Amino acid sequence: MTKNESIILSVFSFYEPMTFSKVILDLDKSQLAELGDFAREDLEATIKSLENKKLIKAVLMDKETGWIRIHLRRSWWKRLFPA
Repeated sequence: MTKNESIILSVFSFYEPMTFSKVILDLDKSQLAELGDFAREDLEATIKSLENKKLIKAVLMDKETGWIRIHLRRSWWKRLFPA
């Protein structure tokens, strides 16, 4: 996972779907400084990449697309014997 993907993933919530504008508003000053020159197309590509990796999923909210973070389940033996 790239640095940009990890920063954007940290913004998403497990409980509430977030629209594109909400993602932008939830980025704080330090996260924006780490992203540097980051255009809307870059953010859309990052969100699409996270969606393809099954870390977030798209949800339809009042005619607008939102995304919600997915909690990945670990197998029972990985929970018993953490690496």
